[in-house]
Amino acid sequence: MKLKISIGLFLLVGNLTLVAQQYTEYELKSAYIFNFAKFIEFPPNTFNSDKDPYIIGVYGNEAFLEVLQAVIHGKTINNRSVIAINISQPEDALNCKMIYFSRTSITQALTIIEFLNGKPILTIGDNIEDFCQKGGMINFTQQFSHKRFEINPDAAARVKITISSKLLALARIVKDEEVKF
Repeated sequence: MKLKISIGLFLLVGNLTLVAQQYTEYELKSAYIFNFAKFIEFPPNTFNSDKDPYIIGVYGNEAFLEVLQAVIHGKTINNRSVIAINISQPEDALNCKMIYFSRTSITQALTIIEFLNGKPILTIGDNIEDFCQKGGMINFTQQFSHKRFEINPDAAARVKITISSKLLALARIVKDEEVKF
């Protein structure tokens, strides 16, 4: 029998007692973002050196940034230290490998995406309407959606980022301007 668990970590205690550890929305999304990196391949020479950190930028939500920093503390991605920074203007995004847009409009997100001008930086929206259709790469969906996130693999491919088929299998696939008639 398969048991589908959507939120929480369950531990076996004693003989058969289950204890649930609930996580906040921010903790769960932080874990998703950290794990997305394991399924992303950047083009060669994306990093200047083997010691360059893996930088995740957060635009629009400083409270989320604090949780993300706690979740990634002491962790590595491909033997690189991971840090999260606040993005308040487009120039701040240039050294990032991922940017998470939260509590922001599609217009604000697109301003930064356009500023990046084809640099290999994974862009992630937090339930931003039409984010993937307009050039974003990954977008979290509404809380009770069948798929927790959507991906536009074409947007990633344009900047030479490859998303693993394992991650694509978990997402709703979206194409550019899918909603246009």
